[in-house]
Amino acid sequence: MNTEDIKALWRTLPLAKENDLAKLDEQIEKCPKLWQAVAEWLQTTDLNALPLGRNEIGEGAYANVAEYETRLQSKYELHRRYIDVQLLARGEEIVFVALKEDGVDPLGEFDVEKDCILFASADNARRVRVAPDSYLVLYPSDAHMPCMAVGEESQPVRKVCVKVPYMA
Repeated sequence: MNTEDIKALWRTLPLAKENDLAKLDEQIEKCPKLWQAVAEWLQTTDLNALPLGRNEIGEGAYANVAEYETRLQSKYELHRRYIDVQLLARGEEIVFVALKEDGVDPLGEFDVEKDCILFASADNARRVRVAPDSYLVLYPSDAHMPCMAVGEESQPVRKVCVKVPYMA
């Protein structure tokens, strides 16, 4: 499969309209085999049947599967080594997304092992709904606060967060 076919394959997935497709295309061009493997895995895997925890995809990518109640408060996080493809197998949640330079009040140093730094808040964040019909791709430039309730009530969700190595 060539690079253009892989880009087209990604366009068949239920990507949220807020996704930066130019950045996605750039990553696909840098490592097409990796992005093809992830897209094919997403198309052929029963996300509700996956065991909780880490599930290997291949080519350095894996999926973390979790079940939890959405929150009314949380923190922003930022990663350096991985791109997140966040999707819900069940339920819906809000993810607030801001540029990394808009992260305010770091809560400690960057944790290399966890590939994460937390922020108390972020300026200029946009609100993105994530559900089974709206996958969200988050890059190292995106500070994000996932797991947020859609309304005033928490709800149970089953989330799959695919971790894809970032190619600088």
